[in-house]
Amino acid sequence: MIWVLCLGLLQDTVLSDTVDVVRYSARSITYDLERSVIILRDSSVITYQDIILSSDSAYYYIETNYLEAFGSCDLKQLSDSIRGELLRYNINNQKALMTKGRTEIDNGFMEGQEIFWIDEKTVHSYHGKYTTCSDTPPHYYFYSPRMKVYLDDMVIARPIFLYIQDIPVLVAPFWFVPISSRRKSGLLPFRIGNSRVFGKYIRDFAYYLVISDYADITLQLDAMERKGMMPHLESVWDYAPFSRGKIYASYIRDTETRKVRYSIEARNVSDLFFFGSSFNCDIKYVSDNSFRQDYAETTAIWLEREIISQATLTRALGRFRNTLAFERREDFADSTVTMKFPYYTLSGPSSMIFSAVSYALSGHISRDRRTTNQDTTEVIAANLHTTPTVQQNVYGLFSLSPKLDLDLATFNEDTLGNEWPFRFGYSFGVTASSNLFRVYNLDFLGMHGVLHKVLSNITCTYTPEFDFARFPRATGIPGYAPATSIDFGLNQELEAKIGEELRKSTILRVNLNSRYDLIRDSLSSIGFLASAPHNPFPVPISAFTIQVDGSINPYTGDYTYGVTNASGIKLDFFSLTVNQSYRRGGIYQIWLHGDLKPTRNWSLTYSARYDWLTRQLVDYSFGVARDLHCWEAVFNFNQLGDQWRYDFRVRIKAIPEVSIGKGLLGYIFE
Repeated sequence: MIWVLCLGLLQDTVLSDTVDVVRYSARSITYDLERSVIILRDSSVITYQDIILSSDSAYYYIETNYLEAFGSCDLKQLSDSIRGELLRYNINNQKALMTKGRTEIDNGFMEGQEIFWIDEKTVHSYHGKYTTCSDTPPHYYFYSPRMKVYLDDMVIARPIFLYIQDIPVLVAPFWFVPISSRRKSGLLPFRIGNSRVFGKYIRDFAYYLVISDYADITLQLDAMERKGMMPHLESVWDYAPFSRGKIYASYIRDTETRKVRYSIEARNVSDLFFFGSSFNCDIKYVSDNSFRQDYAETTAIWLEREIISQATLTRALGRFRNTLAFERREDFADSTVTMKFPYYTLSGPSSMIFSAVSYALSGHISRDRRTTNQDTTEVIAANLHTTPTVQQNVYGLFSLSPKLDLDLATFNEDTLGNEWPFRFGYSFGVTASSNLFRVYNLDFLGMHGVLHKVLSNITCTYTPEFDFARFPRATGIPGYAPATSIDFGLNQELEAKIGEELRKSTILRVNLNSRYDLIRDSLSSIGFLASAPHNPFPVPISAFTIQVDGSINPYTGDYTYGVTNASGIKLDFFSLTVNQSYRRGGIYQIWLHGDLKPTRNWSLTYSARYDWLTRQLVDYSFGVARDLHCWEAVFNFNQLGDQWRYDFRVRIKAIPEVSIGKGLLGYIFE
């Protein structure tokens, strides 16, 4: 028996075998009771649990819980959707087949002649395409006879062909593209290429492992034809306040040089360490001076001429702060290694005597070790130090601050061979300072009122001549050079309210300083500094500051000076920043940095440093980028001295790991 209802948009429901409700609607509904089939025609919509199926027409087989949809089919489940021409769907096991289907995955699109929805998280595609280009037809796509999609994870294809404008340009036996929007363990995209230095290589072949919500680890392997295998390990964690940091290590046994080379870097910050202490460290160690530079791709590492490792353990005991530190510094230029271990510092609280004198007790224990190609020297020292100070305001006109610096120190040995000799040093000083202010009600050049500050100070210092030449220098131990002098300082500032917002800004600073030596009866050179940090110009001038500093010999009139200037201009299509530095004697250098966008799709960035004395560029770099809709072409070049490098690649903007670069194109670009 067949019943046909054709009156407007009709709706009905039916119970499935799982006692769940299937709702459906269409402009025409036919009930074929003999075959247990419901036929929906014209604007068919079937809803089951979180699944919505829209199509031109559909058959619903009640007994088998089976759906068939024809025409413009759209199967939606939660946030996922597949569109195609023909759909077969089994309600019981929730498996589906879509022919000529297309679905959107995060920022990408996948289509295939046959798409199988295996379960909630797995989709198979045969003779499929994947692209992040939204145009139709797309500018590029990956084609594969077989694709497996793990939703919110990755797409795996084998083999895979890269088509650009429907022209095949690359092929690989397999490939995978991450599509997850959250942290998830799995393989990461790698690079395949060719290089004069490394030969044929596979780099960045890595597995990313999520240990927990607060930690992960990346295991990476670089395989280079000329250098060998280079494993890397990187781990990042954040268990604040107990510990947060990272560790990175790499290792290679170079097949060309037969050398074992490695690098280790580790950082950690622990605000709550053992027994109420805090612990910070930044450790760096390399097997040789050029290891990092040989594999670096950034100018910052090229410029690196030393590596520094340090660790600090701090804990308060009572009112005293205790710090135990370690430092290792290696200079690549002369292979000098300096080490401070241990370096202990004791800092006491500020206290008062007679409600007038403030003081704080501090101390150090240091062990300095210096190793060169010729010898090794070591100094062990300890001291106790305090500086009692009195702060007194005299009739509201100026403040007077006398202080006495006291230091008792001992060393493991002096130059005479005495073991653990003691020495006591002291120094006395008094400072008088005053602050004067005046407000001028000026209203011009966008300024509304000017505040003039005058800050003057005079410091008298007396340090007797001690016989300290036989004591070695040590970290944290003052030297006490003899001095009987008077220091002068005069600082002035002009501060104004700028614009309608009345924004406070310093428009001018002028500082003068000098010293008079009572023993030599001589005045030192008068130092001066004048700076204008406020930019007085309107747009498009985005920055303008100038500073002049130097000194004048009051007896001979000889002087030296330097001028630094930073200025910039910024437009919609162009920006330029110029930094200039000139020192008397002809030392003149210019730094340039900016970008240019001649068209909507082209952009150019550049930076350079020009030495006026040698009439040449010391270092420079530039980059050119071309927007290709879903692709971008990038060319970068930089040079520092005799070292230069460049990189060229065309990459997918949404998947920057997928790129065609100089290494992949071979030796022609090397």
